[in-house]
Amino acid sequence: MRVSGWRVPRLCHARDLDLRVGYRVVVETEVGDVVGRVALTPRRREPYAEPYEISRVLTEDDERRESANRELGREVRNEAQKLARDYRIGGVQFIGCDVSLNGEYLEVKYQADREVNLGVVREKLEARYDARVELVRFTFIERSGDAGGCDTCGLPLCCAVWSGARSMGPVNVRLAKQQGVTPNEKIIGCCGEVKCCMRYEHETYKEFKQRAPFKNTAVNLEGREGRVVDYSMVRESVLVQFGPKRSDQELVPISRLAEDGPDAGPGAPGTDAPGSGDSGPEETGE
Repeated sequence: MRVSGWRVPRLCHARDLDLRVGYRVVVETEVGDVVGRVALTPRRREPYAEPYEISRVLTEDDERRESANRELGREVRNEAQKLARDYRIGGVQFIGCDVSLNGEYLEVKYQADREVNLGVVREKLEARYDARVELVRFTFIERSGDAGGCDTCGLPLCCAVWSGARSMGPVNVRLAKQQGVTPNEKIIGCCGEVKCCMRYEHETYKEFKQRAPFKNTAVNLEGREGRVVDYSMVRESVLVQFGPKRSDQELVPISRLAEDGPDAGPGAPGTDAPGSGDSGPEETGE
């Protein structure tokens, strides 16, 4: 179930309702009834949070109330921006407001380039509209997830379908460099930041580099002496140069190196540390 303003879709109990993708329904939440849209058809799935209950398919009366709430939300957003200006609170922009169906809960979203104290804004809004007001800071990634869409891989945005995308920590160009990927527009997501998948794959790369020999490590394989020149994390292998020509390169699994050359491991003398210079896996995970 996707609800406007929620960062990711939530699982909901459909009860005995006959629902289809795209149906608009009323969902019971801890802040009151809200209007949502069916994003996925019912299926057996392990919930990552306590599912909400769907009370009914949206009625004409619900639609009229929801339309009035949208107008109210625009009014609240403009009023919040005016209050911030009146109280000289700079660097904040209010971008939207979601209203529960009964109008007793207002969730006002804003963007800010730093931490700001908006307590006075919340108090004034609650006094004026006689409703519970929550001020929620939205980042670029959260706005992108709220809008939804597909990435260049052809799949829905990670931030739009998976709540864990935002709990992995910051995503930056440094992670891409550690994975041997040259920073370019292909690794930038719709939000303008490095794609979540780069952060999701980082621990796998980190674990791989702890087991793989560093670049320029001398290895001995079946009586042949070579030197590690590259990585293939996807294949759990390293590229070894056994001669002067490019055709003398061979992709060798790490497990095979461990058997034939136990001394060729991370930290061997005279080797480059992973992450320094241009060392690091040259392939991204699939």
